Amino acid sequence: MARARPFPSAPDVDESVSNDKRPRILGAALTLFLRYGVKRTSVDDVARESGIAKGTVYLYFDSKDALFTAIAERICTETLAKARKAVSEEAPLAERLVSFLDIYIGDMHRLIAQSPHVAELTEAKQEHAKTIFATYAAQIKELLNAALREGGIARKGADDMFLAAALGAVRTGDIAEKPYRGRLTALVETLLLGLARDARRR
Repeated sequence: MARARPFPSAPDVDESVSNDKRPRILGAALTLFLRYGVKRTSVDDVARESGIAKGTVYLYFDSKDALFTAIAERICTETLAKARKAVSEEAPLAERLVSFLDIYIGDMHRLIAQSPHVAELTEAKQEHAKTIFATYAAQIKELLNAALREGGIARKGADDMFLAAALGAVRTGDIAEKPYRGRLTALVETLLLGLARDARRR
């Protein structure tokens, strides 16, 4: 099974330094959602996993939906931060795009390979979470388009070509980081070459 680089779990909180139990609660909820799924996880389960009284959990999150929404926000915020860092590195465009696409698509599929319940976190039915994921997807595309424009590629739909290539690379072999990035690099370099030639003809 491919080894994922999972979404960072919440750090343990030293309560002698901070009385904010929110990170512990979110860390416990994410662990349980990945292990058992959202539907099979209750607030009682989260309280036990975090070692925090159920009543205290409700002081931070008034329902399981609120917990789910907070986790959706965390997943999107952390992944977006990693993606933003990848495209801003001092490196050739192809290398930056491979890192960006691996963070956005490769990491997620490696996590799915380890936990079939990830889909429950990303295929959100809860309205506020839908908005969070839609905003996240738009921000990802904005980052990708900015990197492409910086590289001299302004063709309409180029962003979708790279996203399709990254998804195609998932479906054509081992999704462990090294082999996946190898396939993705070949696709990204081919696309960049073709799009650069197209730009010169215009």
